[in-house]
Amino acid sequence: MNRLLSHGLSLLAAVTFTTVAAADDDEKIALLLKKSPAPANTVGYVNVPALNELLSAAGVAKRAAQGIEDYWLIADLDLSKMSPRWEAGYATLKQTVQPDQLADSLGGYVDEVEGEKVVWSPNQTYFLAGKENRLGMLRPADRTLLSGWLTPSVSVNYSDFLTRMAGQPESYLSAMLAIETKNAFSPVPLSKHLEGLKSLKSNPPENVAKTLASMEGFSIIVGRKSLNECIVKFEFSKSPAGLKLIAKEMLAEILDNAGTSAAEILTWDVKVEGNVLQFQGPITESTLSGVLSMFSLERQARRAAAATDPAAKSRSKEEQAVYRTKYYFDQVNEIIEQTRNHKSQSTGHLAKWHDQRARQIEELGTLNVDPEMVQYGTDVAQLLRGNALTVRQGNIAVGKQNARDSLNGGYYGSAGYSYGWNGGYGYREGYYYNSLNAANVNKAQARGNAYANWTSTLSTIDKMTADTRRKMTDKYQVQF
Repeated sequence: MNRLLSHGLSLLAAVTFTTVAAADDDEKIALLLKKSPAPANTVGYVNVPALNELLSAAGVAKRAAQGIEDYWLIADLDLSKMSPRWEAGYATLKQTVQPDQLADSLGGYVDEVEGEKVVWSPNQTYFLAGKENRLGMLRPADRTLLSGWLTPSVSVNYSDFLTRMAGQPESYLSAMLAIETKNAFSPVPLSKHLEGLKSLKSNPPENVAKTLASMEGFSIIVGRKSLNECIVKFEFSKSPAGLKLIAKEMLAEILDNAGTSAAEILTWDVKVEGNVLQFQGPITESTLSGVLSMFSLERQARRAAAATDPAAKSRSKEEQAVYRTKYYFDQVNEIIEQTRNHKSQSTGHLAKWHDQRARQIEELGTLNVDPEMVQYGTDVAQLLRGNALTVRQGNIAVGKQNARDSLNGGYYGSAGYSYGWNGGYGYREGYYYNSLNAANVNKAQARGNAYANWTSTLSTIDKMTADTRRKMTDKYQVQF
């Protein structure tokens, strides 16, 4: 009887503990939102091992996030630039973080805010060591914002949309991002931006703009089964049924014009349920990387995980310098390969992608990294930015040429017989100049020039990489 009672109590305790643990996991994002240091419009979650499994199954490289199990975030996203004004979140690491060790590794310092030990990093990030290998991060390193996060004093009544998305069960997610857009867009300027879109067909821009301006938020969800089952939802305050027939082409064209192309959209299934416009289909690694790279918390967590690697404690100062230098080199090369493998659908997208990758290189930690290696990373970033600038200048030149050509379109001259300057006699006739054909030719030439320039830039980067690899290998007698 006692054994049965003991077994029952043990089982009850196990069930209770499991339930509480599961509840804690499911409340990660919701709790973060409740403790927001300021009003946020974005929530996100990524389970790194689950996402890596999907990437491997799709035959593409895994996301190199050693030492990270998952991370979740909230942010105030500037919708005009699609970049966060601030972002805060947590990552679950594979080892406990010690503030002193982290500060020393990153070249920062340990501070105390609201009774909590925090680490300030020169990379404009605050780190907060939490329980169960959790690491809190806030960027930029605004001390007032950090204080508001540690002792929340702002009470925000979040919308139903953001609250629902924050409550998504994490056990079904590989990646999730939700952005609130309620009252973010005015239909008046929006209709002007929509003018000229081929995808609108016969739909008046002002009508489409009114529907789009009623958008309350959109979400991107990648489950645990396959990258082919990405679900993108746009939620409105009124029915978007009128957009269904043009939805795929319009979304693809808008993103393309914004320099964020995602060709797979044209293969997605579309349906409307109530006030929700839903897309479902495959998402490519490059599109997913482009979405997730808007936020820097994963990169900051990776830096912290590498900095607090238990093996680091046993390294001498010289060994640490070698490790840091090689780690920096590997990170730069990972970014180079991401850039090489990315398939941009437009020159504008190519330029934007290269700018983003250059920024990632510039954000890498450089403490205890060989100065020559830091210069290598700086040179690669400058080449990527230079290529982006060249592409944009080419696009501007094409725009000017097309504007001039549009003024010259039409029929020129008249037919008839005439005498030439040397007394010859012959027939002359007019001609029709098609400015649309000329514009297509101009765009094709610009596209060819952009990719030719990128090929040349990539060749230069590859030569720099080979030279740096050889030099560092000889210098440290470690294979880079």
